[in-house]
Formats: sequence, structure tokens, C-alpha cells
Amino acid sequence: MKIKQIKLFPLNLKLKHPFVTNHGTTLNRPLTLVEIELSSGIKGYGEVQAFADDNYAPQTQTIALAELNLLLPHLIGLEFNQPTDLNFQLNQLTSFARASVEMALWDSYGKSKHRSLADLLGNHRNKVPVGIAIGKGSLTETKHAIDIAMQNGYRRLKLKVSVWETSKHLLNYIKKNFPTELVSMDANCAWSLNQDTIVNLQSLANHGLTLIEEPLQHGTLSQYTTLQKQLPNLQISLDETITDYNFIKKALVFNAADAFTLKQGKLGGISLVMQAINEIQSHNKLPWIGGMLASGLGRSVDLALAAQLGVNSFPADISASSRYFEQDIINEDLIVNDGMIDVPNKPGIGVTINWKNVHQLQNQPTIIYK
Repeated sequence: MKIKQIKLFPLNLKLKHPFVTNHGTTLNRPLTLVEIELSSGIKGYGEVQAFADDNYAPQTQTIALAELNLLLPHLIGLEFNQPTDLNFQLNQLTSFARASVEMALWDSYGKSKHRSLADLLGNHRNKVPVGIAIGKGSLTETKHAIDIAMQNGYRRLKLKVSVWETSKHLLNYIKKNFPTELVSMDANCAWSLNQDTIVNLQSLANHGLTLIEEPLQHGTLSQYTTLQKQLPNLQISLDETITDYNFIKKALVFNAADAFTLKQGKLGGISLVMQAINEIQSHNKLPWIGGMLASGLGRSVDLALAAQLGVNSFPADISASSRYFEQDIINEDLIVNDGMIDVPNKPGIGVTINWKNVHQLQNQPTIIYK
């Protein structure tokens, strides 16, 4: 397989409703669609999932595109038998930029081999249990969102939180009305490590909280080790602090957390997530697939990754494709049925690009390397 041409389509997707976390409010989602065309004519697609600013991660869309503009011309004409053959070149990119190119390579590779991404990665489930992330809002708004999510059958509710009393109130509301529902929270670095934080987290665990992501503001590995030791019945999941695969290995040595939120865009790609899954499971910790406000293309990759986690996997942050955006960039619908989404089984990532929507969402000229 030989790379003939690469195109970048800068896009701006509009959310149906503002998504509010401790990092800010998202109204529009910048993404860049990456198209890699092989000499055979097969085209593979990926997306740059960096955000407009650096509130969540250091690499922004601007920084990612600058990296791609430097490297992509040197990929033209290169041959590969499988995506990992180009690791030397891809390792010159960081996080979101690397992940976008690798995603397109896996898509083109799968299409060439007539195999789905999930099949290429290994033995897998055909359906994935999924949860839904509910952004911050008033108590009335959040309770309404919880009720709607339960009507749609999600296997886990995740609440974005920062205020203790609100967190406890919402947890009690869920446990009263939906006593068997799995509940997690995401603090997005809201609190300092002190005795009040430990007491409040223990109270949430006692009331049915299963897992909480990134509770500490500027949390270090040693701080997370201390926190997790004092909360044996609550899984702490690292997210923002994960910078790369080597950080995960270091966190496992520290025994810093019982769970890890894996996002292929932020971690640097599909292959690195698979390595992380194996490493985390070898330490008897929980790997699970988080969300990045991705398009349907990125969500389909997340489904393929979540499908590798086995029968009793923690429900992934992959809501229905119709939930977030006014217009998505794929033709297929990712539908939640009894809390599960089917894993795409067509060659490559398994979905097709809606070019009408892409052209309507494009906010800068196409960049072409050939």
C-alpha cells in the first residue's frame, strides 16, 4: 500500500445544546477531517480531535495542524504493509495530530484487507455497553437530562460535577429513582487534596458512586496514590493527567489509580490505546474508553476499541450519534438499543463520510498534499 495523496478538511460542528464542564462551555466543536488516499484509490479517514483552546489538553487544533503541515508532505509516496510500519514517522507527531493520521491509516488498511477495525484489533464483542455524560446545569435541567438518559436505556450515567452538595443531591436522586443504575462522576480537576475532599468522596462512595474521574486540581501521581489508598471502595480514574503511554506505565508503578480513562485522540492513536489496555489489565486495573465530543467517525473508532474489553467491560462514554451535533459527518446512525451500540462491522472503521455535511461544515479551504 502506497500513500498517494492526503487532504485536510477543517470543520466546525455545532452542538445542539451547550456542553458545560469545569473546563468551560462548548458551543462549537472544531475538528479536522483527514483523508489519506492510497495508490489503489482506497481512501481512509481520521479526525483531529484537539479542541480550540488548551483548557483540556496542551495540543490545540492550531498546534496539531502546524505539526501535520510539517510532516504530511513527507508521507506522500511512502509504502506500508500495516499501519505500525509508519510508527517512525508518526512518532514525530504528538497526541491528537498523531492519532488523526493513524486513524486514517487503519481505515485505509482495513478497507484494503476487507476487514473491520474491530476485527483487525482482535477478538471482540459485537455490541458495546455505553454510558452518557451529562454536562453541568441547574438541578432541574440535570434531573431532566437524567430522566431522558434513562428512557434511552444507557448502562451508566456520568455527571459533570464541582459542587459537593449538588453532587450528593443528584446521586441521591438517581439512586432513589433508578436504584440499579451504574453512576460515575467527572470532576475535571475541581478539588484540592485535603481531608474535606476525602470525606466528601467517601460519602459519595457510601451513597453508590462507583467511579470518579480526575477529582484533584493539579493532582500529582503521589497525591493520587494517597487519595486512592484512602478510598478503597471508590475507583479513581485518571484522565486529564494522562499525557502519553509512558505516563500510564508510571502511574501503574505508583499505584496511583484503580482506573484509567482512555481516549485515542488524546493518547496518540489506536495502537497506543491497545498497548495501554494490555498494560493496565496486566496490573489488574480498569481500562475504559472515554469520550472526546468526537464525530460519528471518532465514535466508531471508540466502539471498536471498547469492543476489545470483554464481556464485563465498564460502559464506554459513547452516546448515540444523534445526541450532540446539529450535523454529523457520517451517513450512519449510531443508535443506543437497551444500553448497547452495535460495533461497525464493515471494512475499515466501518462508516461512510457524509460529504454534503462536510462541505457545509467546512470553515477553511481544503489543504492538499500530493
